[in-house]
Amino acid sequence: MNPIWLYEIRRCGREVLALPPMLAAALGVALVALDGGPAAQVAAVDTVPLVAGLAAVAALGGERMIEVHLTVRTPYRLTVARRVTLVLASACGAVLVLALLGWRAVQGSAGVLLTGNIVFAMALISLATYVIVEFRSTAGASVVVMTAWLAKLLVLDQFAVLAEALVLLTVAALCAWLAALRITDSEAQLRGVRG
Repeated sequence: MNPIWLYEIRRCGREVLALPPMLAAALGVALVALDGGPAAQVAAVDTVPLVAGLAAVAALGGERMIEVHLTVRTPYRLTVARRVTLVLASACGAVLVLALLGWRAVQGSAGVLLTGNIVFAMALISLATYVIVEFRSTAGASVVVMTAWLAKLLVLDQFAVLAEALVLLTVAALCAWLAALRITDSEAQLRGVRG
């Protein structure tokens, strides 16, 4: 493994990156124990992405002195990209663990569970990334992730699965694009100007 990735894992926090797969393992066991009941399926679809979004907040929110980071050889955008990649890999690992453990309990709806998990996780990770790079507020990013999670539960779940997936993919792409625009403008980062 490249020492740079080890450094990023240490900076993100091993426990932050390990939390989504551990939670997914617990949910997978619950799915089997509850024989794939509706409550266990809802928990399996909606809890792993929430933890992935909050893990992104924790991984990216640790940079307190962005102006110093902008003067070093490694660009800030590369650091953000590495950390988002680590969190996304952790979320994918969590979905894989959930699939392996809960497959027998939810064979009929396994595809929806897997795609719903990863698409929702991507949307929350992108949203967290945008709020962190734009406003530099860990607390604000956590609140936005929780609000988006509740909005999905209360509003988006009323729509068809395909429509929901399209909305979440659009949110993920838009937030990733806006975050990429923000972190490529080093001068604005130094000034702290929102643009």
